[in-house]
Amino acid sequence: MAFPEPPSPKSRVRTAGKAIAEGRGDAADFLEVEQWRASHGYVINTFNVWFRRKISASQVTVEFAQRLKRGNTVIDKLQRKKPDGTPLIRDITTMQDLAGCRLIFENIDDLYRFRNHVLSNEVLGNVNHKLKHEDKDKYNYIEHPKTTGYRGVHDVLIHNPRPHRRGDDSSLPWHGLMVEVQYRTRPQHAWATALEISDVLDRERTKFGYGEDDRGRFFAIASEIIARRHEGITRAFTEFSDNALDDVFWELEERLAIVQRLDALRQFGDFEKLGKHNVLNIVSTEDGGYSLNVEMFKNAQLAIARANELENAAESINTVYVTGDPKQLRSAYRNYFNDPTDFVSLLK
Repeated sequence: MAFPEPPSPKSRVRTAGKAIAEGRGDAADFLEVEQWRASHGYVINTFNVWFRRKISASQVTVEFAQRLKRGNTVIDKLQRKKPDGTPLIRDITTMQDLAGCRLIFENIDDLYRFRNHVLSNEVLGNVNHKLKHEDKDKYNYIEHPKTTGYRGVHDVLIHNPRPHRRGDDSSLPWHGLMVEVQYRTRPQHAWATALEISDVLDRERTKFGYGEDDRGRFFAIASEIIARRHEGITRAFTEFSDNALDDVFWELEERLAIVQRLDALRQFGDFEKLGKHNVLNIVSTEDGGYSLNVEMFKNAQLAIARANELENAAESINTVYVTGDPKQLRSAYRNYFNDPTDFVSLLK
């Protein structure tokens, strides 16, 4: 089963995405956008090999995993509006994170050391992949955290794999597609994981910047506390001393009980179910709770097809295809395994 090729010409995808964003998309438009999304499975496969080689050659401890952006999330993003009423995404072909790589490091120094090596002329000079943005600090959310509290560094790479042999142009249809690379430290990843789990539990959208309230303030302050105490940096809420920030945080926790609920979650225990190609599916249960179902597949194409099928099931809350070393997937995608343990420990 081959990877689907991107629709051609690209203008067809733009037109379909615009129609969906404006609420007039038909079945053909949704199929066009879905094929564009699914074609990024090829990109994930390419960078899976490339990054694993770089990690193996480095002296840095890195957890690495990848995912293909959920179809429902793509449609939601297309239909979302900015505060002024204009579309959040005007052109779906410019969406940078349909293919995603996540690398998790022990500390900030390791993160920067590995990233600087990957982006060096020595490394990028040997491949055709290109960094989309000239400013290497454009998406540095460690130095400039998002208002939500999100921290990490992102890169967007343009996919241009070298041919396996002279005259081989079999990969040409996928040239020019993009992959978003997320670099996080363990504390930063713990915060992001807890926010995603909490959003699922409380049916909120704080992760997407919809939390300009006590809940949003809670997570933004939690992020700064973790950065100060565990990474030695101060980047937000500079008007508060450490003790004053702690006081505000625990006052919010007393009202919201977010840490309390996260601390009570059971962790997923069937780790032997994980394979190289997995579909993770959070489903609602009859008692009003939710559980995680895991399905394994022999290859990426079969897994992506199954994830697409499950997304449309009424009981499915969140479905995603992920690939990587089975031992590292649970850590890299802790939000799916109900595991906010690190976040709770860091704050307590």
